[in-house]
Amino acid sequence: MISKLLCTDVLAIRCIDNLIFVGMGSTLHIFNRTTYKLEKKISCFYPYNIHGIVEGPNNQLTVFGANVLCTYKISKEQGIFIIEEDSQKKMLTDWIIAIKWLTLHECNYLCVLLAHNNICIYDIFCECYQNVSCEEKCILGTVYQEILIWEVNCGFYAETSSVLHRLQGHNGVIFSVIYDSATQLICSTSDDRTVRLWKVSNIESKESNVINWRQANIKLSRTIFGHTARVWKAIIRNEILITIGEDSLMCTWSLDGKLLNKICAHHGAAIWSIDASDDNKSIFTGGADGAVHAWPFINNYIQEAILLPKRHTCTLPKYVCYLSSGNLLVFNENGILFVFDRLYNDPQETLYLERYSTYCVMEVSLCHSLVCFASRDGYVTVYNEYDGTDKKLQQVFEEKIMESQIFSIQWLERNKLIACGINGMLRIFTFTITGSITIQSVCLLPHSRERWLTAAVLYEGLLVCGDRAGNMHVFELEKSISQNPTNIARIDNKPIQTFVKVHGKIGIQNFIVLDSKLISAGRDGMLRFYETYKHKNAKLLCTLHKEKLPMDWISGHLKTSDDIFILGFQEVEFVIYSMINHRTLIRVPCGGGHRSWDCMLLKELITLIYIRNKQVYVLHFPLSSLVSPVLLNGFHTKEICCVNPVFQIDQHNIFISGGEDGTLRITNVSNTPIKNDFTFRTLGIFDGHISSIKFITCLNLESDLFYNKFLVFSGGGRAQIKVWEIDIKGSKTFLQSTDISCHDITSHMLYGFDRQRKKQWQESNQSYFVQPETRYMDIEIYRCTKLHYILLFVACADGFIRIFLYDINTKRISLKVHAKCVDRCISKLTILTYEEKIIALTMSTDGIGRFIDFTDTISRIIKFHEVEEQEFQNCKDASIEKFNLHQSGINSYDIKMNEKGEYLLATGGDDNLFNLIRFQVQLLNNKKELHISVLSKWSTPNAHAAQITGIMFHEENKIYSVGMDQQVIMYSYYYNNDTLSVTVLKKVITFVTDVKGLTSWNSSKYVYYLYGI
Repeated sequence: MISKLLCTDVLAIRCIDNLIFVGMGSTLHIFNRTTYKLEKKISCFYPYNIHGIVEGPNNQLTVFGANVLCTYKISKEQGIFIIEEDSQKKMLTDWIIAIKWLTLHECNYLCVLLAHNNICIYDIFCECYQNVSCEEKCILGTVYQEILIWEVNCGFYAETSSVLHRLQGHNGVIFSVIYDSATQLICSTSDDRTVRLWKVSNIESKESNVINWRQANIKLSRTIFGHTARVWKAIIRNEILITIGEDSLMCTWSLDGKLLNKICAHHGAAIWSIDASDDNKSIFTGGADGAVHAWPFINNYIQEAILLPKRHTCTLPKYVCYLSSGNLLVFNENGILFVFDRLYNDPQETLYLERYSTYCVMEVSLCHSLVCFASRDGYVTVYNEYDGTDKKLQQVFEEKIMESQIFSIQWLERNKLIACGINGMLRIFTFTITGSITIQSVCLLPHSRERWLTAAVLYEGLLVCGDRAGNMHVFELEKSISQNPTNIARIDNKPIQTFVKVHGKIGIQNFIVLDSKLISAGRDGMLRFYETYKHKNAKLLCTLHKEKLPMDWISGHLKTSDDIFILGFQEVEFVIYSMINHRTLIRVPCGGGHRSWDCMLLKELITLIYIRNKQVYVLHFPLSSLVSPVLLNGFHTKEICCVNPVFQIDQHNIFISGGEDGTLRITNVSNTPIKNDFTFRTLGIFDGHISSIKFITCLNLESDLFYNKFLVFSGGGRAQIKVWEIDIKGSKTFLQSTDISCHDITSHMLYGFDRQRKKQWQESNQSYFVQPETRYMDIEIYRCTKLHYILLFVACADGFIRIFLYDINTKRISLKVHAKCVDRCISKLTILTYEEKIIALTMSTDGIGRFIDFTDTISRIIKFHEVEEQEFQNCKDASIEKFNLHQSGINSYDIKMNEKGEYLLATGGDDNLFNLIRFQVQLLNNKKELHISVLSKWSTPNAHAAQITGIMFHEENKIYSVGMDQQVIMYSYYYNNDTLSVTVLKKVITFVTDVKGLTSWNSSKYVYYLYGI
């Protein structure tokens, strides 16, 4: 029972020639650097983690971790990659810190640095070793705070070596030390969040490149600040320093300490490992989220801005944009339009637009081949780039579209625009290349402050508009109006839908159509997703989910062949973000997005033009340097608290997970029948929780061969519970993220949302809540028969069971009952039904399982479901029965019904105790009184060496358990009369640290998932 799929910390990465070696757990993943495809996987030294990979002579490779090392021989025959073990695994007596290959007397040795500041020189051929110790008996990796330089004298290995140099200055643990011979620099990273560079030079001859370490002069040359947490590692390539740390930042520096670039590489997860390719074109990082990313080296794409001469822009540039030919337009405040070619020399063409010299709105078309100008007196002029050798501008038309000032104009298609005039009047018109105009429709924006358009798009036959007040309006377009465009009667075409303040108060900035979904973006850094649905023969928009991006202001997008780049601003930086890989690709200081700018994909080049300090700047980025792939997909960035399987089709297993990072993830784990291997892919990441997610439960609403609909309830920190509706199109054998639709239905917080609570505080009564917010720990669903109501039993950290009522038709959730059960945290909860009785079994941190009858309570909730009042109940003394299961908290359980009224309950707790109880539920005294009795019981405290965090029944007589000791144990059980007997069948070690739980697929072939940190 070895892991088929593992996603955990990537602690080691090494690039050798055309191969990339990645260490995850005890498995060595080998990738081809040209194709980025996985060539091979090798289990090195189970059950130890790989901590380092070192290249050796003669195509040798050394892998080490804990106190074990092994060596492999790499070869390639007839295009097939071959790696075979060159020597047996060697287990040393101390923890291995680092390994280096040495050549002494034409023989190759392994120099192994151990944790107690001694070096083991190992001869692989003879399998013998020598120990050399330093006189300083420190423990490496502690708060010693010094870098020691001492000489390894192999001739006198029995003696201790003296310290040659002590480098002091760090104020915390030193995590890594490297020496770059090309620059003669020592670089150290530390717990104190600093990176320090030490210059090494010879005292006698400073010009010599060979360092005499006994006579060397070592001085601190630079202390670099920039990371916000511990700095793990650093590498130096091409006189560029690259550092990684716990804050998920990959920082690039010049050797004089200047920050060149900073990228949040792993979505907030710590970055453990880094290496660069041999040609210094790519950087590879591995993180705590289990992902391995490839990044372009900084020198490949960062270029200096090209400043256009001020004399050509008259120092007052107002609008800038690109044309599809690569020419750029600069329009100044005096009404002069300059056309520059790609060389940015003298203007290729200059036009004076008198009508637009005092007021102008300029917009370039979606295809970047046309540009339009709108005036204060309602005129619109469109220019087309003439398809000739000189690429000059040619006027297509100039017509009066509005009887008032045009506040905004937007391109809908290549030949279709929408203009916004006074009082929210919208006119949609088309034009031909000969200059004829047709008004197609007239619409009216609802009343609001600053009543004009900020963005518009045609989507599924609807016109979707965003106004300056932050509202989104949906219009049905009318047929063409054959009238004089300058004299159209007012048509009161109002929106069929309005979404209020979808991106705050400032306005919607951009719309994106992605397959069958619509995405809106604004100045809150949020992407909101929508799709159409039919309602009474009308097509309407419904809100799906939202996604927070690492930027403040989303302003545009670029579509490539296999990705969508989101363009926006984070304070004064221009940001390009990949939607497919969910990561920031580039950040450029530009001054912010409140001035005119444009970005276009021109062949294989991304070009950016912007205005800053009354000057025009131009930047170019090769597309190839931005589209570096993801070698291994990552998972949650923090602790995983729950994993829930929801859907299975062919070889694809879909599950939903949540954790401390507050995101809900839908993931596909697919099994390849030929290789019997599993692949891992994230289909969707959904924001909405303001704190951690402790539980997820699903309910199948609709299921057939082509379509599946699930109702999902999630909750946890800040006493928040959310309701989602997830649609999965299952007609394809290969599921994509576009096949998933996630509707963020509603959310409920015990004491209301922060905004509501602030408003209450501002009221005259100055009300406030004495009790702090609790945490929801577990949930159970009870669906009423033949009714559209769903009851949610939620276990709370304050000892309450809170019962919610969810109406499937109205999609409304309401809190009905607060039931105080115990003065401890209720960690687990399950619901039993017997005859017409509804029984809750609660498990709390005092180790007691309590059975409480909620039958009458549920009946009242259903009968008076429209009543808004909340009922408080004291159920402390209302328990039918109590089971003393553990000495402390109960972390995990599973329950199985053998026959009607007879159950098996397995529990695991903080006291390492594994319990198995067989009990019976009966109705006595003419079926009026519930009675629960224990039939037999078995327990052991010796199965695990730490807390038991996951338990699950399997098949007829098997049980699996997992604990903090990282052991997965399989048991068999049987009972005869009143005796339970359990036998341990197998034990394996998992590489999931701090295991939080265990789940499985209920199919003929069981697949088990362990999750944790």
